[in-house]
Amino acid sequence: MFKRILFAGILPCLCLITALFALTQLNDSHEEMKNQQIPSVFIHGYKGADRSLHGMIRRFDQKYHWGTDSLVIHISKSGKISESGHYQKSAKNPLINVVFENNRASLTQQALWTKKVMLFLKQKHGIMKFNAIGHSMGGGAFISYLAAYEKNENYPQVNKIVFLGVPFYPEEYINGETTVDLKNAPAIHTKFAKKMAKILPKDIQIMIIGGDLLDGTASDGVVSLASVLYGKQLFTEQPLEVHILKGKQATHTNLHELPQIDDYIGRFLFSNSK
Repeated sequence: MFKRILFAGILPCLCLITALFALTQLNDSHEEMKNQQIPSVFIHGYKGADRSLHGMIRRFDQKYHWGTDSLVIHISKSGKISESGHYQKSAKNPLINVVFENNRASLTQQALWTKKVMLFLKQKHGIMKFNAIGHSMGGGAFISYLAAYEKNENYPQVNKIVFLGVPFYPEEYINGETTVDLKNAPAIHTKFAKKMAKILPKDIQIMIIGGDLLDGTASDGVVSLASVLYGKQLFTEQPLEVHILKGKQATHTNLHELPQIDDYIGRFLFSNSK
């Protein structure tokens, strides 16, 4: 009887100790990150808002201590830029959240705003190089920036870029009711990939992250896996890392909330081995 009572008392303690040890090990695994002092710029997706990626930014700052939650850049519907927060060049890996007031604008418009934001960050804060993290359509804005301004020395240059749940098929960004004939899609995709290969800079490290719900749709519920993986055809000349999360948790709007994805991005951007 005494042994039963003793075992019953010890077992919860052992479980608690094991859990604390596991938590300690997990926290330790997030500490091997270097301070590059290169800011990381986040852009949300279609219908996104401040909160879309700010949760990830807060975790990077407060939970993992990978960087510093520095600025929120707001772009009004008319294209006026305002900012909140405080930016210091000496801060550990500054994190900047870009928010479009018109979060349903076309890719063309968002690309123009992205250009304007990056020029603003250079002129006001002296930012010459940055990491880019784009979720969904935000990744499309960064692709446009890469294609149009990356080789222009008047604009900040991209160091590393993360495409999170980003559709790469060009027809997914066509405005209006225009659609692509599926019979012609493979030819269009091949032609587009060859064109982009000539334009995109080759010295940028790229990470693609997608989701597959394993529910028969081969998608994250919004973006098809085929469109995500088409990015591999676009970035044949660049160092490329691809991760596909699988299971019911890998929904489009949940991709920026998952610890596993935090880890992928953190190690890619800030790890001592990169």
